[in-house]
Amino acid sequence: QPTSKPQWLHIPAQTLPVLEGESAVFRVNVAQGTNYRLANGTLSGPYLPAAGTHISVEVISPPQYGQLQLAGQPLPDDPLPLTELQGNNIRYIHDSSEEMRDYVTMRLVTEQTLVLTTLTVQIDVQPVDDAPQLVNVSKLVLAAGSKLLVTSSMLGAVDADSSQKDIVYHVLTDMDSVAAPGYFKHRDISGKRVTMFTQHDVS
Repeated sequence: QPTSKPQWLHIPAQTLPVLEGESAVFRVNVAQGTNYRLANGTLSGPYLPAAGTHISVEVISPPQYGQLQLAGQPLPDDPLPLTELQGNNIRYIHDSSEEMRDYVTMRLVTEQTLVLTTLTVQIDVQPVDDAPQLVNVSKLVLAAGSKLLVTSSMLGAVDADSSQKDIVYHVLTDMDSVAAPGYFKHRDISGKRVTMFTQHDVS
């Protein structure tokens, strides 16, 4: 028996980049430790069976803002052969949330349930500037010559990446045309017609 824990494997710090709402191959660089040989998911060397030992991967803390998948299906609860990880067969699928960091903790174990190492993979989510989503769009009905205060219940949009002041509406109709049935005015700028306004202006 070894007097101190051998360095079975060498695994550098792991970071996985992925676009928001997208997927990426879950890559983990697993290398053999000093005096050990790793081939086809089997580790051989001192203090191990003569024929070597097969290594399995156990996920002990799954991601919170995404999912690990194997062949398009959620990762099973049972341990997986290390070859599935080394073969780039596991993918991380982000859940499109606004969380920009996730973690996965796993351990590599032998057939004799010897824990070779435990590691945590940091997942860095790169944000995507999504288009605003309309949540309220109402037909504006009013009598000729009258006025109507436009509110967010009539015209509303949300954008997780932007504030209300950054969501801008552009009036494409030429309001100065004789054929134009009406125009927009800003309630805080008396008498001035506007061709653009923000979600904040109608909230």
